[in-house]
Amino acid sequence: MLPAPTSWNLDPLTIIIVLALLAAYALALGPFRARLGMPGSPPTRRIVCFVAGWLTLALTLLSPLDTLGRYYLFSAHTLQLFILTTITAPLLMYGMPESLVSRLIPTRALRNATRGLLFSVFAALAFNVLIIIWHVGPLYARALHNPVAHDIQMLCFLLAGVLTWWPLLTPMDRHTRLSTPFQMLYLALESLPLDIFGVAVLFATSILYPAYASAPRVISWLTPTVDQQVAGALLAVPGNLIDIFLISTIFFAWIAGIERAQRERERILYADEDALTGAIPQPQPQPAATDTTPGA
Repeated sequence: MLPAPTSWNLDPLTIIIVLALLAAYALALGPFRARLGMPGSPPTRRIVCFVAGWLTLALTLLSPLDTLGRYYLFSAHTLQLFILTTITAPLLMYGMPESLVSRLIPTRALRNATRGLLFSVFAALAFNVLIIIWHVGPLYARALHNPVAHDIQMLCFLLAGVLTWWPLLTPMDRHTRLSTPFQMLYLALESLPLDIFGVAVLFATSILYPAYASAPRVISWLTPTVDQQVAGALLAVPGNLIDIFLISTIFFAWIAGIERAQRERERILYADEDALTGAIPQPQPQPAATDTTPGA
């Protein structure tokens, strides 16, 4: 018997993991801060972002959205995926102070491994592989019917989100982040395989996951076909809109930075020219010659 569509997910393992994440963050910033070698409390905005990310995580995994995604609607599942990878992951990352991340990645070799273009390629590939492989028929069906497999699936989605945001929003030193031109290129390409999968789902002529076809209709007009089309649109469209917005923001910020640097160079150049001009003695005007001829 299926749970009611409005049922909350009370899986003990999920609840323990969600609460443990918040407790670990609070302990790291509180009683264990000195032991971890953290210089001080992070800015309030970082704590707010982490708590907001944690709340989106808790609501995504424990609210009726999880019940809908597992038993009734493929579109609810893809909405979970979107929230975990596009909202929860960057908020949690931004809320992590650099000193804490350094503790979680304790060796210099591992930290260095997250730098550079090669890791960005790995992060993009891992992001797409983690998501697409969990949507292969038998594995996806396993996650629908097995609570542990479902928890692992959601954890993989969150990990995929962290990986895809790492080259852009790493909590570590700024040298780890991609340079501005590569950030725009990365945003344009990093989710391309997932976009293709979303388009394939959107235009599929048959129902990909039979469990949703046989599930009771939560909304009368949301047939299995329409539900699958909405799911495909959620996979392909919102992420691309966000990428376009971020590319535009990064591009205009980059151009503004170039203009500021150019104005600064010109200011220094003109200041040097003015100083040099002031240091060169200027010719003094000669007095007019006086005619002293007798009888003039």
